[in-house]
Amino acid sequence: MIIGVLTRNDLIKAHPNRIALDAMTGKFKEIQANESIWKAKETLDMGGADLLLVTHEGEIVGILTKQVLNFEIGKHIDLLTGLHKSDYILYKSLEFLEQGKEISVVFFDINNFGCINKEFGHVVGDRILQEIAQLLKVNTPEESYLCRYGGDEFALLTANYAEDCKALAEKLLQIIREHQFPQNIDISVSAGIAGGRRRNARMTDMYETVSNLINIASIASTKAKKQQDNLVLGYCGFIDEIAI
Repeated sequence: MIIGVLTRNDLIKAHPNRIALDAMTGKFKEIQANESIWKAKETLDMGGADLLLVTHEGEIVGILTKQVLNFEIGKHIDLLTGLHKSDYILYKSLEFLEQGKEISVVFFDINNFGCINKEFGHVVGDRILQEIAQLLKVNTPEESYLCRYGGDEFALLTANYAEDCKALAEKLLQIIREHQFPQNIDISVSAGIAGGRRRNARMTDMYETVSNLINIASIASTKAKKQQDNLVLGYCGFIDEIAI
């Protein structure tokens, strides 16, 4: 039975006359080797532990400290906007599905962003991305998750039905329209929504379901842009049919 862990830092801080029992940390938890780093981060944050023992088939194969974990998590944060990258949305989507929740994705795409970069420069373009990211972030409801998907695109994951996301998407688009951007540049954003109601038991390949949802929402945002419409509801049906 493991009652504590003694790290190099513990030894450095400890008085040489102390015994191992006094110098060790008892604040640790265990996590399976095949769990994601996001799960590891949540386990540390919620459990008040200082480190994680990584196990495989009942054997300890490594140790994760907060410092190491924060370094790894940092690789998945977009440096410009401070938002998570797209892999975090995939992780939370799978978590929602495993919990039996519905999921919907709202995909935001800035209109004519390439032209803005060419006319006003990339520094101004970066500021616009940062401000849009902040507007979306502060207005994202609880239990919803936002990421910078890539370039001038953002994705928002919710545990709501697609039709219920429409009001939220319209609210966020309106907030962006009313915001004053650098040099009074007129900024508009197109959005697409994908989601559905579950009819059957969850499919075994949930990753494919999530990937298809994101793709459908992306296509819907492109359609909205081509139609010069702010919002397109890309899919509103049974979630089981999406991954077929």
